[in-house]
Amino acid sequence: MKKLITAIAGISFLVGMASADVDSDQKAFINYFKTAFPNVEFADYTNGVYSLDEGSRSQFEEILDGIPPYEEAVEKGGKEFVEFGLNKCAAFKDPAAARVKHPYFDEATQKVVTLEAALKACYQEQTGKKLGSKKGKIARISAWISDQAAGEKINVKVEGAAAQAAYDQGKAFFYGKRGQFNMACADCHVYNAGKKARADILSPALGHTTHVPMYRAKWAGLGTLQRRYGGCLKNMRAKPISAQSEIMNNLEYFQQAMSNGLEITDARYRK
Repeated sequence: MKKLITAIAGISFLVGMASADVDSDQKAFINYFKTAFPNVEFADYTNGVYSLDEGSRSQFEEILDGIPPYEEAVEKGGKEFVEFGLNKCAAFKDPAAARVKHPYFDEATQKVVTLEAALKACYQEQTGKKLGSKKGKIARISAWISDQAAGEKINVKVEGAAAQAAYDQGKAFFYGKRGQFNMACADCHVYNAGKKARADILSPALGHTTHVPMYRAKWAGLGTLQRRYGGCLKNMRAKPISAQSEIMNNLEYFQQAMSNGLEITDARYRK
């Protein structure tokens, strides 16, 4: 118990810092989970809540051993990738490299570019039409791209003062209280990870970004990481924020960086 209190104090200190080195932030982040769940290996956090709960993990493995409910949608995303000419865009010449590269801070625009933002821009360039941000076509194509990078490690870079500012804004949002319930992302997915909220076990934030877009049984379909952010804000009874807005992209930038070194996985089923 004393070790856990020490870990919480350490990560709380991290929250209070206006700016910090990403490696130092991630070390504190990982150490918190290592202290809270000493039997869980770092690499296993790609499995989310299934790394913490054996009962849930058994069900998860049974689903993966059969035909995962998202398999057909991901295959369709691969066909759509070619059908809409997305392979012609410079950003997607190498889909696996694209997944590893994003999100990144673009010096030209002074903004974070997520994988879905790059997809939206490419789709409009190739078709003259707009692509959604949270589900359907964009989730299918993004999931297929992510599958091409399965086994590669997340490696988000934060270089330069402007990139650091975007990262810091994402970190502040992750730990900031909001909504009628006065909650932060960290309240559920750091401090209460592994505990139950109604019938669900709260997943650890470490590794959240390794299996996105995710298939949720609740959705009966695929959704982007920022679709999930929207659901969390709704649960907090907080003001909605548009997917692919600057603050949501900065939040994703921070959260992806906290999972640096973890492998991207195609095991994207979640409850």
